Amino acid sequence: MKTYLERLAARTRQVGSVLCVGVDITPEALPDGFPPTLTGVERFCEILLDATVPYAAAVKPNVAFFEAFGSAGIAALERLRGRVPSDVPFIADVKRGDIGSTAARQAVALYDSLGVDAITANPYVGSEALEPLLSRGDRFAYLLCRTSNPGAGELQNLEVAADAASGAPSEPLYARVARRAQAWGPGGTVGLVVGATAPAELERIRGIAPGLALLVPGVGAQGGEVEPVLRFGPAVAAPAGGRPGGGLLVNVSRGISGAAGKAGGAPDRAAATSTDVAEHMASAAREWSARLRVAG
Repeated sequence: MKTYLERLAARTRQVGSVLCVGVDITPEALPDGFPPTLTGVERFCEILLDATVPYAAAVKPNVAFFEAFGSAGIAALERLRGRVPSDVPFIADVKRGDIGSTAARQAVALYDSLGVDAITANPYVGSEALEPLLSRGDRFAYLLCRTSNPGAGELQNLEVAADAASGAPSEPLYARVARRAQAWGPGGTVGLVVGATAPAELERIRGIAPGLALLVPGVGAQGGEVEPVLRFGPAVAAPAGGRPGGGLLVNVSRGISGAAGKAGGAPDRAAATSTDVAEHMASAAREWSARLRVAG
């Protein structure tokens, strides 16, 4: 079986973009015509996926938005997973990370039962505990490194002492995560989450870890700029370097799903049809895909 990075590269080449479509819909955010229930969320997500997958290098649902509905929400997520073609990488945004025995069951739940290609994970427990999530050659884990939320620096920017054994200088915690992560897993199964809202940190991380694939949230609604992401995001060395897109994925959620609210137009938004909603989201995805274009 092909590795995750090989599958991602093939899909990136096919669409010519590093767009990752985020799926994190709340009932309150649904446009008129969709009931604020799980049924409404699932129907909206079906339209979102059908409309945007043709322009996406990957899809990333935030699992918490489905877990909030209990077992019925997980069942809805499983149905949505089946809606995404097998050649489109499916990333579960779960931010898992626990002791090894728990991580082993998390790997079964996500990789086997849900059938995802990649996950997000918290590196705080260290490589030993995360090994079950990192050891599968055909799966992938993006480790939280420098996140896009406003309070990210509270811990991630804390200065870590120099380490004579490894030769690491005194540096922020996020930089040490990037440095250590390069040696985790069997090789080619680990990447980093780095927010577009921290372009200076993104540049520094790329310098530390030139070969790791990056998942970059924070453009669009959170205010991150595209230009530095496209400049510093692609890997320039193995394992992700030398492939279409350099292993980069740029997540856009509200910038695409939010376009559905324009369907129908004021003041008669309630007249919007599923076709209207689909067309608005497809248009937004097409525009973002063009903004995030990369050479094949």
